[in-house]
Amino acid sequence: MHIGIEAARLLQERRGIGRYVRQLLLHMPLLQPDIRFTLFARRSADIAEMRAHVAAISPAFAERTSIEAMSALRTGNVDVMWYPWNWITVPSARAPMVPTILDIAPMLQLDHRWWKVHKRWKYRRRYTATVQRAELIIAISAFTASEIQRALPVDPSKLRVTLLATDNIALIANASSASLERLGVSGPFFLTVGAQESRKNLGVLYRAMEILHARGERVPLMQCGPTAKRTNYAWLHHAGYVDDGELATLYRDATALVFPSRYEGFGLPALEAMAAGGRVICADASSLPEVVGNAALRFPWDDAEALARQLVRVLHDGALRNSLTAAGAEQSRRFSWGKTARETLAVLGEAAGR
Repeated sequence: MHIGIEAARLLQERRGIGRYVRQLLLHMPLLQPDIRFTLFARRSADIAEMRAHVAAISPAFAERTSIEAMSALRTGNVDVMWYPWNWITVPSARAPMVPTILDIAPMLQLDHRWWKVHKRWKYRRRYTATVQRAELIIAISAFTASEIQRALPVDPSKLRVTLLATDNIALIANASSASLERLGVSGPFFLTVGAQESRKNLGVLYRAMEILHARGERVPLMQCGPTAKRTNYAWLHHAGYVDDGELATLYRDATALVFPSRYEGFGLPALEAMAAGGRVICADASSLPEVVGNAALRFPWDDAEALARQLVRVLHDGALRNSLTAAGAEQSRRFSWGKTARETLAVLGEAAGR
């Protein structure tokens, strides 16, 4: 099978969706010896850099891969086209098309700022065109599949679910955390990871932390990702962006990762934290119950008081922390990139066979 891949964002996306794509490109050649790939780069000027990137993924992938400019995509001679970045951008005239839809958050009213209105309309058009053009559609959770059916004009028989996974993240953890030392954080701390988006629901977490501190619990919150505009909480420490080894260390050493998001296509940080040997407190919303199962503490996404109670529980109950660590490790082993790659190849093969 010859798979074409719309790779316009491969060089820029380092985490999240980029990690998903690179892991599948690493594992797919191991599963089918006769498979070939053509990557379509955003610009001709990107081809040399992408060759180096491909070689770094794996020799097995590099030796079976050619790279062309995006302008060649419409007439590319491949058996199936995979679009892993949510939308069919440049349609193929010859090959059946299979997009991966991670979530439909960009078209939903989860952010009420006025300038988001036009963007939501634009994204709805993109999603609608994508599901109508697609031969089959990969959703990264049962929740995302149900959301696609709920909100878009799609034939449900097109949908296939392939869950994500996580790297062997525990193996890359450092002995100690440079971020904790740099920011002067010692002792118990909570960790949160993610962007400053309305759906990430950080306001509920901040209110829960205020409740804790009003009751005398002087535990800090470490936040990884883009720096928040509001930074006047004494208990809030911004680590900014950290590398994978540092993130694994923070997952492992935190009292718990707190993941309050009310809308996630999958929720990779929760799975990463469990795989790294950490504990998770997350919202009981969207795809997160699929990911954490019974291995995490959950709370209603809009209830800061309920979250504060869970924070206190995990802070003071060592037996609970130990049980969450063990349950999280077991839950994380149910997910693997090899399984994700195998199921993705099956979908691409099914589309090519049509």
